[in-house]
Amino acid sequence: MISVVGFNDADRPVATPSGGLLLDLSNDYSCSDASLGITIDVEDSVGLQDDTSNTLPEPRNLTAIARYPAPTSMGMLEPWKEFLLAHFSEAIAPEMVFVDDCFNGWRHIILPLAWSHEIVMDSVLAVSAFHIYGRAAVQPVVNPDRLYTRAIIQLLARKDLAGLDQETRQLIVLAIVVLLVSIMVNGMSDLPIVFQMLESAINTVGGEELIAKGGVGGFLLRQIRKMRVYAAPLISQAAGIHAFLYHAEESFDCLYYYCGLYPDQVSTFDLLVDLRQQAFKIYLHRVLAGKSNVSSADSERLIENYKETLESFPKESFGEHCLIWPTFIAALECRNPEQQSFFEQFLTRQYHRNRFVNLLRALELLRNVWSQDGAENGVNWPALIPDLRVFIM
Repeated sequence: MISVVGFNDADRPVATPSGGLLLDLSNDYSCSDASLGITIDVEDSVGLQDDTSNTLPEPRNLTAIARYPAPTSMGMLEPWKEFLLAHFSEAIAPEMVFVDDCFNGWRHIILPLAWSHEIVMDSVLAVSAFHIYGRAAVQPVVNPDRLYTRAIIQLLARKDLAGLDQETRQLIVLAIVVLLVSIMVNGMSDLPIVFQMLESAINTVGGEELIAKGGVGGFLLRQIRKMRVYAAPLISQAAGIHAFLYHAEESFDCLYYYCGLYPDQVSTFDLLVDLRQQAFKIYLHRVLAGKSNVSSADSERLIENYKETLESFPKESFGEHCLIWPTFIAALECRNPEQQSFFEQFLTRQYHRNRFVNLLRALELLRNVWSQDGAENGVNWPALIPDLRVFIM
């Protein structure tokens, strides 16, 4: 049975302008245009204005890679749903993979499943609606909070996974994985809730081995293993230590998958692996050394090495967008103002490119940590980042 972290009424997350969670089961969450708060025509919405740019972000591809368009036959879907699915394909899917190509499962696996399975559709629509809400200078196409809440309710209605068939179990786990992207896009503080839903679902169906069956299962397992390690230090120090010591290697499955497809890019993939491993080392150096035994010289050496490796990537080059999480971890340990400025500029550039609000929350925390750095051994930032409750990836 899927379990959700409980909270008292006073602590319950509520809908906010940035998109919180309010599970008010007395409301009608039917998926009609009126109930979802659609306020503008889809034909007009294609021209939504960004607050800094007039166009949606272009997918970033290697020059030699042909990107297959998503299928155009969407049956009898309402126009607003078609619009949100297209936005997911163009603005969200490219951010979730190392190479945006015909093997991008976030487009070519998730979207076809969304067209035929409502539980996946709800999660996908929520992601797109939140992203547009954060970019648009006009009223949103649809109320993103209601879509998000509807997706949660749809999942809770199927919480007895033991009695479901294998395909439905995979779809439920997949829908939860997509909801984790909502937290990235929106920057809301629901990571502990949704991550617990994911882990409970995996345990209920019998573990990763049963989820991994079939083409969908292989894609799903790669995403889970990557997200689990990224999320762990944001859940707790204990979870972070355990993940980095025992699950770090499997978190590279997604990267190795693409390395096999593009062997000519092996040097780039090696750098991506190296930088993530350096981030693991930086985190463990801080938490395992203890509050009073962190060597300032060792920290400076680790950060400088990370910075030099990151600088070997040309700006906006292939793979750079996959370095948000390790750069965030490295920046937390950084005490040199010049290096802090370098990391801040890198993360700010990523935000201006993808417009994911989690990056704004990450930058806020970084500035707070840097402002506290008066102690000889620095700030115990691994104890602070779980309070953020936001998914940085």
